[in-house]
Order: sequence, then C-alpha cells, then structure tokens
Amino acid sequence: MKKFFIKKIYKTLLNRIYNPLIAINVKPIEFIPKEGEKYLVIAPHPDDESIGCAGIMSLYPEYFDVLCLTHGNDNDIRKQEMNEAMTLAGIKNCKMLDLPDKHIISHQEEFNTIDIQKYDVIFIPYIFDQHKDHKAVSILLLNKLKDGKYKNNLKIAYYEVWSAINMPQYYVNISNVIQKKKDIINCHKSQTASKNYADKIIGLNSYRGLLKSLEAVECFSVLDVNDFKKIISNLIFEN
Repeated sequence: MKKFFIKKIYKTLLNRIYNPLIAINVKPIEFIPKEGEKYLVIAPHPDDESIGCAGIMSLYPEYFDVLCLTHGNDNDIRKQEMNEAMTLAGIKNCKMLDLPDKHIISHQEEFNTIDIQKYDVIFIPYIFDQHKDHKAVSILLLNKLKDGKYKNNLKIAYYEVWSAINMPQYYVNISNVIQKKKDIINCHKSQTASKNYADKIIGLNSYRGLLKSLEAVECFSVLDVNDFKKIISNLIFEN
C-alpha cells in the first residue's frame, strides 16, 4: 500500500510540476530600439548602470537617459567617475539623486519626484540581485507608479549586476563593443581598484552569448508595467 501511494505522489508531481517545467523553453529575442522611443536606466550606485547596461547604451546612446540614486559614499570622486563613464558611453543626460548609500528604501518621497512620463522602457537592477539597494528599486518604482503618471505601454527591463537573470527574454548583441564596455566600467576607478568588475561581467556576457552563438550579449527580463506591478506586489505580500 505504501509503495502504491509513493508511486501516485511521484506521478502527480511529474504531471503537475516537472513536465510543465521542462516544457518551458524561453528563447531570448533581440531587443531592438524603436524609433522615437526613450529609455531610462536607474542605477542604485555609480557603476551599476555600466555593469548592467554599458553595451546597449553605447550602441544606442541617443535613446537613453541615466539616473543614479546615490553617490556611493564619496560624492565628488564617484560623481566624476560617473560623468566620465557616461561621456564615454555617449549619454548626454545623466543625473544623480544623491540619496544615502544602503538606505534608499527609506526615501520614497525623493524617489517620487522622478518624472518618468516620457519613457517607454525603464531599466532597473534585477529584483533578486544580491544587494538591498538593488532590490529596493523595484519597491520604490512600484510605489511611484501609483500616481499613474506614466505611459500606458511602459515596460520595465531588469538588468544584471550581482545576480544572473534566470530566464531572460531579450538580448542585445554587444560583440562589437566589448572593449568599450570594459573601458566604461573601468572609469569607476574607485570601485575597480579592489574588484575586477569589467572582466567578471564580460565573462557573464560571453557566457550569455552561447544562447545565440554570439561573442557576447547583455540579457534583460522585460515586463509590461501591469505585470511588473502584480509580480512585485505579490513578492512584497508574501514576505
């Protein structure tokens, strides 16, 4: 009898969980900017935007604005590094909100002052990224969206910094700008002095390139704004 029930439980798990799971086969498609669109990259700290998005930004700089939420404990040095990196990437509009490092979750009011009404896609760090400021951006943005002041077709794109995205739906071929991405990241000298961020993230980008038989790609998970709100709301409620 016991053996029978074990087999029944196994069969149930197989049918309800395993079979649907292995049937999932997300094949990333190329992210190609549409003429007239405008994108915003939100970086918790100076260098996050370069690690996660330097490739796509240097390929399509005219589409991007960048907003950095903190100055990362050293206002003058990291601002200068950020400006150098964004100049090299070709970004003309880069601002810093100057929130305190590691405490941005407590600054919803300041975050709400960000005007996102003109943007078609907002790029933010992956919700499961292993840094509390990175996770906080999703929560801050969720609350900001409650004012309804955004485009109906708004998309939220997650980028990779500290954690790889499990099943990215989009990629950008950065094979021709690998060295430029390294140079952009290395503008953040105060950070790369102790950690070789450039080579490490290019390693991830190169591994990601296997998905499409390319030398290197940046990967993103892109959500409709309504899906983003539902997912983040559920994550907060569950925790």
